Amino acid sequence: MAFLIGCPGTLTKELGTELAAPVSVAVDPASNRAYVVNSNSGVEFDGASLSILDITSPTVPVLVSLGANPISIPNLSGQIYLNTASKLAFVTNRESDNDQDVIDALLRVNLDEASATFGTVDSFSQERDPFGIACCDSSGKGFVVNSGGTLVSFDPGSPSSTVSLSLSVTLSTGLVSGKNAAEVALTTDQAFVTNRSGVVYAISTPEIGTGANPIDTVLTGAGSARGIAVDATNIYIVDGTTTDPLLRVVPRSSVPPVSPDSPTINEVAISSVQSAAISVSHDPHEVVLFGGRAYVSNRGDDTVSVINLSLSSLETTISVGDEPFGLAAFTSGGSNYLYVTELVSNSLSIIDLSSNTVVATFSP
Repeated sequence: MAFLIGCPGTLTKELGTELAAPVSVAVDPASNRAYVVNSNSGVEFDGASLSILDITSPTVPVLVSLGANPISIPNLSGQIYLNTASKLAFVTNRESDNDQDVIDALLRVNLDEASATFGTVDSFSQERDPFGIACCDSSGKGFVVNSGGTLVSFDPGSPSSTVSLSLSVTLSTGLVSGKNAAEVALTTDQAFVTNRSGVVYAISTPEIGTGANPIDTVLTGAGSARGIAVDATNIYIVDGTTTDPLLRVVPRSSVPPVSPDSPTINEVAISSVQSAAISVSHDPHEVVLFGGRAYVSNRGDDTVSVINLSLSSLETTISVGDEPFGLAAFTSGGSNYLYVTELVSNSLSIIDLSSNTVVATFSP
């Protein structure tokens, strides 16, 4: 649930039709396509959309010339999961005109350009204020984080088939309601969920909906935990604490699935298990892993931090457009690129990862 209220100043302004407060991006290099979610999250833009870009030349994206493109979607959409096999995108959405609403939506968008139903948007009920999304665990399930305090699993083949897990837990310090839950990263059998209230959950996904206790461990003292990513060895957590923004690195071995199931939640201070805490820039949000590096978008000072994972150190900082947020790294034509969405400049910075430089800006 999110809603718009009256405010002083301009509520709407004219923009190009291709990018407007782009919040997330997904790339399919095999089909030379990028998919950008335009969120309209700043309330000054009239109309949100999903833009499909032809990236045959990655430094010169072009809006695909199809009648339904950009595809109209509700305002205040969030992250995107792209299923290239089925040619579908799943996008979280929290638009509402009533602050009492507790039901929001997961959007499914048909991206099959040869289909008569290309651009069709179907809406499925989600819980309050969905934003983060990831797919899939070993069972093929996807997961949506609702900042109202739940993690919801869904079947991509039948998105109305869902199971909800409350993120409300009682720790030694008292009740953690689960509100302000943010994003999720998956392994085959675990979901790691960030919460801006300072915790990270390690959840055994096969136990969700079984009557067992899926929440095995809660990492405390994680500051303003936001974006999250995982590889074979570590979990990478963006901590946006104003005074000391960090990328925290936690070995997966320190938060294994609990077997047999236990009703007791392990409460672990993140500082006691993290292998590194690497300084990034002001107001960091998203993180993506690629080629032995982590890339973190810093909304507060319009930069991307580049972190060498083998050295656990900051390699460089790249200046980009106004309020960078979403990230997607990919290979095309033997070269590696990072796309960065920018909420205020309504643009996409294109970074050549061989030189860590911005080589183009898509700003229609």
